[in-house]
Amino acid sequence: MLAFTVFDTKKFMAHLLKGDIFDHFTFRQGEIYSFASFTINGTKDESALTEENPEPYCLWADIKPFVFETVKGKKLPKSMKLILSLPKDKTIQYPNAKAVFLNLLFREGTLLCTTSVAEETFSLEQKATKQWDEDILELFKKQQIAIQIET
Repeated sequence: MLAFTVFDTKKFMAHLLKGDIFDHFTFRQGEIYSFASFTINGTKDESALTEENPEPYCLWADIKPFVFETVKGKKLPKSMKLILSLPKDKTIQYPNAKAVFLNLLFREGTLLCTTSVAEETFSLEQKATKQWDEDILELFKKQQIAIQIET
């Protein structure tokens, strides 16, 4: 597991809400607190599942406009928690991983990101966790999003 703070929250939120670098992620769930409380469940209705697309969660690209509409305006939300993961077909590149997550927590003007991996079976090696952490760090570096790793 990796925890890091994003220095330029505005730049990151532009990537998240207006850009496309996270569009291939699936959206698990989210909570937004502003003038009211909003909870979003990213689980697809069973009728939306097909053999060609058995992924049980919506893509971030499909949920992003709803989140954007909820947070846009002059006042920042009080807090926001979003849980993203890779689709199942991309998770297979991580050994023993059932799911890999990127958790975003925005509170009091600070954006904290954490990574996590749900493993198929318990393993002390944590190869998937190490690889996922490296991949996330590389993604942020490639997008020139400055971070500070928390210890």
